Amino acid sequence: MLREARKIAIIGISGSGKSVLSRVLHDQTGLPLFHMDQLFWRGNWEAIPEEEYVIQHEDILARENTWIIEGYVDEKMARRLTAADVILYLDYSGVRCFFRVLKRWLRHRYESRPELPNEALERFDRKFLWIVFNRLERPAIEKALARAGNPKAIRSSSPRELKSFLEGEIL
Repeated sequence: MLREARKIAIIGISGSGKSVLSRVLHDQTGLPLFHMDQLFWRGNWEAIPEEEYVIQHEDILARENTWIIEGYVDEKMARRLTAADVILYLDYSGVRCFFRVLKRWLRHRYESRPELPNEALERFDRKFLWIVFNRLERPAIEKALARAGNPKAIRSSSPRELKSFLEGEIL
């Protein structure tokens, strides 16, 4: 399935490992990689207006024949899911993602993550941690999946499950 895929969407709540997985798949497949965080942010966490990043998202879908796109998705960006050959949904627990976000904060509070502008250092944000812990991003993801109506979603509920799937596919 992944070997033949030319368009791969990776989705999940914050801290689920979308960026890490996308880099692994990019290295394995050579497909162009797009991080939604690069569309959402510029500089020091300056948010890009929604209408602007939605247009940029649509532009990627229109001009690129192959891609890996990882990151947040909602109903406004559901077309990515419809266009994808494969959707990898990292549907992990809020507790797991909460601790991953804390780990990410510790690692990237002095240097930015590769998918973000250099000035975008991780910040400790209690409200964001609450969102992650309670999986409050998940309803928007589920609505996007429902809107796309795409049966190609592979839902992984744990890193072990994902690893098992990937080992059978490309690794």
